[in-house]
Amino acid sequence: MSWFRLKRKDNKRSVDSGVIEEIGQPFQVSHVVHVGYNPATGDVEGLPEPWLKLLQHSNISAKEQSKHPTAVLQALKYYQHSIKNKNGVAKFLGTKETVEQESKEIADTVPEMSDDEGLDDLDEQPEEEVVPSKPLPAYEDQKPPVAPLASPVMRSKREEAPRVSEEEVMLQLQNIVNPENPRERYSLMNKVGSGASGTVYTATDRRTQRKVAVKTMELAQQPKKELILTEIEVMRQNKHPNLVNFLDAYLVDGDLWVIMEYLEGGALTDVVSETVMREEQMAAVCLEATRAIAFLHSQGIIHRDIKSDNVLLGMDGAVKVTDFGFCAQIRPDEKRHTMVGTPYWMAPEVVTRKQYGPKVDVWSLGIMLIEMMDGEPPYLNETPLRALYLIATHGKPHIKDRERRSPQLIDFLDRCLEVDVEKRATAQELLEHPFLQKAASLSTIVPLIRAAKKVLNKA
Repeated sequence: MSWFRLKRKDNKRSVDSGVIEEIGQPFQVSHVVHVGYNPATGDVEGLPEPWLKLLQHSNISAKEQSKHPTAVLQALKYYQHSIKNKNGVAKFLGTKETVEQESKEIADTVPEMSDDEGLDDLDEQPEEEVVPSKPLPAYEDQKPPVAPLASPVMRSKREEAPRVSEEEVMLQLQNIVNPENPRERYSLMNKVGSGASGTVYTATDRRTQRKVAVKTMELAQQPKKELILTEIEVMRQNKHPNLVNFLDAYLVDGDLWVIMEYLEGGALTDVVSETVMREEQMAAVCLEATRAIAFLHSQGIIHRDIKSDNVLLGMDGAVKVTDFGFCAQIRPDEKRHTMVGTPYWMAPEVVTRKQYGPKVDVWSLGIMLIEMMDGEPPYLNETPLRALYLIATHGKPHIKDRERRSPQLIDFLDRCLEVDVEKRATAQELLEHPFLQKAASLSTIVPLIRAAKKVLNKA
């Protein structure tokens, strides 16, 4: 059987304030978005102009819009929130608090972007006939604002946790980082990526001759330094064989250097897109990834972006999960990283803004298994906005060639891709699944890594 896949074509406001203040930002602000579908005229009524433009480029048909209007609005909200934040918001460790904050931000999303913002990603998709957008049934985003009072009212003082000053954060950082000069120990080699979270280089540890990843962050440009401090503490205390582990941290002329493990084999994406994996090899990768996910969940951390891009491979077949927080983002920016949380791997409850928790990672694990089966996730040829709509309305994606797969694999997929979150398996439960018990030795993945590197000229 050939290892190689057949090559695929490249895939490519209205704001009302009920109370005015003497100083500061207004509070008791409500964003009211009234959108309606008029079956008599077929006209859009109330959909904000920026969203209309996005919808017209989304390839979501008029029939689909009229059938699932709430899903369309949810997809628009999530998509715009992601586009608004993709260039400047750091992805910190996924805890209960950060998840709740993100959910609130999405719920409060209103169209504030320029006419063209967010269209670049859509325009790159395969061209299809664009169906004129149909309006949506009346939907009120929030309760109407309260009637304004006759006179200005001062903001009432709220009890807030004392904010740690920048000086205190820097002092605490100095206490936990290595005081040595990293330039004396590490020889920087190649720049492999840069983004909002910093610049990443490969380097050689002169003491061990081991290759490492060095992430440099200009702290003056990071607005949430206290969260960086928390992450370093968490990563230092929680290491696992299936995570790209934190090794050390340094302060250098106002920059934070984070030293992480480096895996020469590259991302699982190269293997799934260029080679054909046997079920036993898929099971081996899933087993290692599930161990990492179960560990993160046991520490109260939700990854929120499990996909082949964030699973790195060693030349010995080691499988490690990366990108589970701000400091752990060591992959170069790639074409598929167009949103905060890539849409194709998202669980339905994330798109529909229901409360969600650790099991979103289990869903994404199932989608990653489909990547290993098919070479790509479901809906990759769709625009991101339409992909979000399909996830919200279809739930579990169609499994190609289901009859050719073993009962163990299909059952594992079904446990991962259960739309009912209560019925979906936990990562810990999956570790006992029969599919993972058929895992091959990790050494069997090495020929696939070498073959993919050769095809991609990365050897």
